[in-house]
Amino acid sequence: MTEISNKVNIKHPVDPDNVDIQKDPFHPTAYVISLPLDAEPSYVWLTLFQQELWSSLDFWDRKVVITGKALKLVTAPDNVKEKLHWLEQLVVATNKRVEDHNKQARAQKDASRTKLLDEEAIRKDVSTWQLGGIRT
Repeated sequence: MTEISNKVNIKHPVDPDNVDIQKDPFHPTAYVISLPLDAEPSYVWLTLFQQELWSSLDFWDRKVVITGKALKLVTAPDNVKEKLHWLEQLVVATNKRVEDHNKQARAQKDASRTKLLDEEAIRKDVSTWQLGGIRT
């Protein structure tokens, strides 16, 4: 059975004074910028986000990590506004994929339920057919 997932968004408005910004301990010219999420992502959402992230052509100079309800962008301090816009687009694209995933999951669930109902109806017909069948 496929799991239904909730959408996750960057929590807006983001207060620039409260954004956690730290030096990256592994890259002396990079910073870690933590943005709050409105919910903790499910496994399904994280998987779809990673697929979106790796398919992005704009990934070469930054890294993205999700821990709990925080999305962390590791990047150099240049063009941060552009990188944040890119990150927001990744989240929106992931949520679109979650919608598609959920539609497919619901369709599978409905198909399974319909199959069970059809089987029950056939079994009932077989049962009543036997009861009213021709006796020799």
